[in-house]
Amino acid sequence: MGSLSAKINKDLMKAEYYYNHLDFHEAIPFYEKVADSMRDAGTYARVGDCYRFTGNLQKSADWYAKAVKLPGRKDQVSLHYAQVLMQLTRYEEAEKWLKDYQKTNKADKRAANLIAGCEASRMMEGSIPSGFVTMADFNTNGSEFAPTLWRGNLVFTSDTVISIKKKKDNWSGGAYLNIYSVACDQNGKCAGEWSEVTKSKNINIKYHDGPCTFSADGSQMYFTRSRYSTGFLSSKSVANSDSVVVLEIMIASGYDSVDKEFKTVTPFKYNSKDYSVAHPSVSPNGNMLVFSSNMQGGAGGSDIYLSTKNSYGEWSRPENMGAAINTEGEEVFPYLADDTTLFFSSDGHIGMGGLDIYRARWNTAKHTFTAPENVGAPINSSFDDISLALYADGRSSWFSSNRPAARGGDNIYYYKREKVFLKLIVKDSVTGQPLPDVTVALKSVKESRDAMVDKTGGLITPVYPEAVYSAEISKPEYSTKQLSFSTASVKEMDTVTEYVVMYRKVQPRVDTPTMPVPVARFTDVAKPELNTVYEIGYVPFDYDKYAIIPNAKPTLDSLSDFMKTHPTLRIEVRAHTDCREKVQGYNMELSQKRAKSVMDYLHRKGISLSRLTANGLGATEPRVPCPICEKCTESQHYQNRIMDFKVVKL
Repeated sequence: MGSLSAKINKDLMKAEYYYNHLDFHEAIPFYEKVADSMRDAGTYARVGDCYRFTGNLQKSADWYAKAVKLPGRKDQVSLHYAQVLMQLTRYEEAEKWLKDYQKTNKADKRAANLIAGCEASRMMEGSIPSGFVTMADFNTNGSEFAPTLWRGNLVFTSDTVISIKKKKDNWSGGAYLNIYSVACDQNGKCAGEWSEVTKSKNINIKYHDGPCTFSADGSQMYFTRSRYSTGFLSSKSVANSDSVVVLEIMIASGYDSVDKEFKTVTPFKYNSKDYSVAHPSVSPNGNMLVFSSNMQGGAGGSDIYLSTKNSYGEWSRPENMGAAINTEGEEVFPYLADDTTLFFSSDGHIGMGGLDIYRARWNTAKHTFTAPENVGAPINSSFDDISLALYADGRSSWFSSNRPAARGGDNIYYYKREKVFLKLIVKDSVTGQPLPDVTVALKSVKESRDAMVDKTGGLITPVYPEAVYSAEISKPEYSTKQLSFSTASVKEMDTVTEYVVMYRKVQPRVDTPTMPVPVARFTDVAKPELNTVYEIGYVPFDYDKYAIIPNAKPTLDSLSDFMKTHPTLRIEVRAHTDCREKVQGYNMELSQKRAKSVMDYLHRKGISLSRLTANGLGATEPRVPCPICEKCTESQHYQNRIMDFKVVKL
């Protein structure tokens, strides 16, 4: 027993050493050897930290889940667990643990922002994006991030070694960082080959170099570097008093385009051995320098600071950008797109999870930036989205993200802003007048939704760029129209306009039959047939409501079981109303909502949405026709409310 205890203590000592020196990748195997034996909240939380810092979110969540169940855990564990859950898009769970953290940390505005972010994320995820995103072909299974534009090329930072020997970084387990360059055009097309950004021997040394930014004329490069010292025989990175290796900003000047070298490299005036300054960005006019730092006196984590150049060409003492920009979380990767517009990444403002990219404007009168706004999807996701680089036209840009992709690690993406609209005009074929209250069922590989033409016969609605759509246009007493269109070649803020003429059906004379149209009940069918309608039965709804009530669930459960025994079956859920109606078109809308409720219920019971469509028919297909609605009996009304489904695929 004593030897086992000694073994645990030895492994724990190694794990703690690596953790305290930020060597998270190295700490994981030693923590995992001892964590379950110890059943200690702090140890479980540290394994969660290690996986969070090295990018394995699912494992991080698994270990945090163990920690939050045990007494004695620190408040921060709930916060970190919630942040990981948000990145995994488990927003409801995340909100629970954020509120748990908030109970004892009411002053931390980050918690309130993240709770608001859980709700906002669900809305942003479901909204039509403002453009489309593609992953750059040159990405590797390492990490490529922090793109910036320089002399017609895309410059970025990577831990992929292509020409020099680099040491391993024990934080991530990957190589140290270098700065590279690749030829790219403004349409997102890049050459396959990439190389080191410069031939300068004092750039891309064996420790971290990058990310970087450039002056407007391209003659200077500001970049991040691990602080290190050079001895007689070797060089080594330098740690602060907490054993943390700090980062500093270096300024490379005097670029020679013939030799492809920067002539000098000098340190930024406000580097420190005690804290990091990193991620520099200089304004196009050369008078503002923003960067991220964890120096004392900030809001918490890393904050964004501003330094301005005086008439002598010297940088002023850095100024914290204040509560509008900085939170208790991390504010990193600032980027000055022009002399007044700041982009940066943060995990403390209202966002989708992880680091999101935000935009803020410089207020000259107040000498500060305005409150930031989230740039939204598709640039932001629930994962870490950082380091925007914007082309001059403002319509296209590069950014980096660790969202799931075909390549591992961080990847660089190209974004093109394309906001596209569909304009639909519907008219009657005989009168030529606008036709109101027409239902438009829009479908593409990216979405499926219904829209309604307004009383003027018009519809304007946003649609996805780079998509092919089909539209089914229907109205009671009119023949259904099919329409298809593409948004692949439209430009930003362009509109696809379609004109539709609808033909009224010829109405047969209705006698007064007294017997209902015979329809087979699905529970009596051994083998369903294509294009055949089967009765679901009377699924009661509260008056003027479309929510499923408990009395309807046994019938719908049996339909769910029926579909599970016929796994390739696809159906159209058809809802009906009797002939009584408040206003014209009301029954169609109500029946559509009821059909959708049934479809959603079946989906919750395990039936894929790809096997279901909803069709509200109102009173257009009565089983017992009632020429004079006021004279119909309750029995006839009952028969006409029975729901059914049509087999559309076997």
